[in-house]
Amino acid sequence: MAGEAIALVLTAEDAACRSAAAGLFPGVPLVSLSREGLRPAVPFEGPLFALFESRRRDQTIGFVVPAVWTGDAGERPANGDLVPVGDHVGLEGCGPLTGHWPAGVPRDFPGMTGIYQPSHVRSRRGPRVYSSGIVAAGVADLRHLSRFEVRAVHEGGCSIASDSLVPAAIVAAYYGLRLAACGLVQAPRSYRE
Repeated sequence: MAGEAIALVLTAEDAACRSAAAGLFPGVPLVSLSREGLRPAVPFEGPLFALFESRRRDQTIGFVVPAVWTGDAGERPANGDLVPVGDHVGLEGCGPLTGHWPAGVPRDFPGMTGIYQPSHVRSRRGPRVYSSGIVAAGVADLRHLSRFEVRAVHEGGCSIASDSLVPAAIVAAYYGLRLAACGLVQAPRSYRE
């Protein structure tokens, strides 16, 4: 069953993401965080750090975030489909471990190898899972992709973009956790200069 190896499910504070997460990982405790909560502005502060710090190392956390499809138009999944993540490319200039670190906290950037566990994302009932293990792009604002982000996503071969995935993945890796992460496909809204 999909939820057997999942210790907790984290989702964006979005009704569609919560519903998809509950269907994908039935019976697993679910925590929703706002977009700001999933994108910490200060290292080691905020609900995401508190949540992951309280978990045992080597646990796998289910994770469902909003995403837009940036891959081939012919392969585009329908809005509301889930796309499991196998890797990511960060397109932002800074991340959740950028800034002043508290004394006594190791200043190591975590290894990202093996952070994503797409094999844990399988749906028996509920939302349809589109594929297994695509590359996601981390962007600054999913509501308005910049022309640079659009170009970099296409040139890098990324199939989805999300503004909540990469910061949470970095924090999870720092605490020795893995993610069974999915992007919930939504229609893109606009582009910005």
